[in-house]
Amino acid sequence: MSRPLSDLHGPVRALFSDVDGTMTTGDHIEATTYEALEHLSASGTPIIMVTGRPAGWGQAFMKMLPVLAVVTENGGVTFVREGRRQHKLYGVPQASLPEWKRRMNDAAVDVMSRVPGARLSSDSKYREVDLAIDWNEEVQLHRDDAEVAVQMLRKAGFTAVRSSVHVNFGPPHFDKLSACMTVVRQVLGGDANDLSPYVFVGDALNDAPMFGGFPSSVGVANVKAWWDELPFKPAYLTERPEGAGLRELITHLMSLPKA
Repeated sequence: MSRPLSDLHGPVRALFSDVDGTMTTGDHIEATTYEALEHLSASGTPIIMVTGRPAGWGQAFMKMLPVLAVVTENGGVTFVREGRRQHKLYGVPQASLPEWKRRMNDAAVDVMSRVPGARLSSDSKYREVDLAIDWNEEVQLHRDDAEVAVQMLRKAGFTAVRSSVHVNFGPPHFDKLSACMTVVRQVLGGDANDLSPYVFVGDALNDAPMFGGFPSSVGVANVKAWWDELPFKPAYLTERPEGAGLRELITHLMSLPKA
C-alpha cells in the first residue's frame, strides 16, 4: 500500500523526475512548475530528468531547465552537465547502433502493418538509440492494441515498454533504472546499489523499474490510471496529479533537512 508524502523523510540527495504526466500538465510544463524546479535546484538538491523522449529533446531540456542530467530514450542516452558543456552516456556501444537501427526500423514496419492505426511517433526522428510507436499522443489506439505492439516487439528481441503516450522499444540492454544508477555512480558520486538517499517521481508503466528500484519512489496521483498494470507500485502517492503533484512533492522536499 502506497503511503502519503508526509511519511517520506529525508535527507534527500537528489530528485529524479519523469517528464510526461509528471512535470507536464496536459502537454506542457506550467510556469509554476518551472518556478518550483528552480527553487529546489537553488536550495542545493540536484534534479535529474528521466524520460522516454528522444535524445534531441534531452539536449534542449539541458538548456531550458535547472537540471544536472537528463536521461532520455528510457535510458538509451543520458546528457550530463559539465560546467557550460554537456556530454553523453550511451546505454549501448555506439558501434552497434547502425545494426540496431536497421532491426528497429524493420520491426516498426511490421507493427504498423499489423496494428491498425499504429505509426512512429513524430519525435522518432530525433532519437539515437530507440524508436517509439505512437499510441496515445497524436493518434489514439486502444490499450489492447498498444499491448499487442509491446508483445510483438518483445518477441522480436527488443525491450518494449508502454508510456502514457508511446510504446518505446530498443536494444534490451538498458532501462530508466540502469541509466539512473549510472548517474548516481558517475555524476553524483554515490553508491548505485543504495538508492535510498534519492527520490524518483513518475506516473506511467515505463516508470515501473524505478518504482521497484527506488525505496523512496513517488507516484503523482494520475499514476492510478495504470495501477492494476504496474508490476511495481510507488512507495508514496501525491494527492494531486501531473505538475501539481510534482509541485506538492517539491514543497515537501523543501521542508526536509538537507543531505
